[in-house]
Amino acid sequence: MKIEFDEKQIAESIINNLKRHNLLGNTQNVTVIYNAESQDILYTIAETAELIKTNTKYVYDLIKAGLLPALKLGSMKITRLALLEFLEKYKGYDLTDPFNIKPLEQLNEDK
Repeated sequence: MKIEFDEKQIAESIINNLKRHNLLGNTQNVTVIYNAESQDILYTIAETAELIKTNTKYVYDLIKAGLLPALKLGSMKITRLALLEFLEKYKGYDLTDPFNIKPLEQLNEDK
């Protein structure tokens, strides 16, 4: 059995319920990303920084170091697929300095 959802309708219903219960103001901006499983989503540098819990300068450093592929469409963008691949590839590494990557095991030995 295949179940299909209308993501837009679900998102609009949630937003309307939040507004009805005064949990979301009428002038408040809400961003809804439909079909989050899609690989063709583009993130801005600021959105990427927010997703990986860091700042925009650090995201630019990751790009400059060649660790995180980006493209320029007016401003720099990161594809969702590139971000997921980056996170998987560098799992278990210290990327505090993107130009001097260390395995996390090496950190324990340095102490």
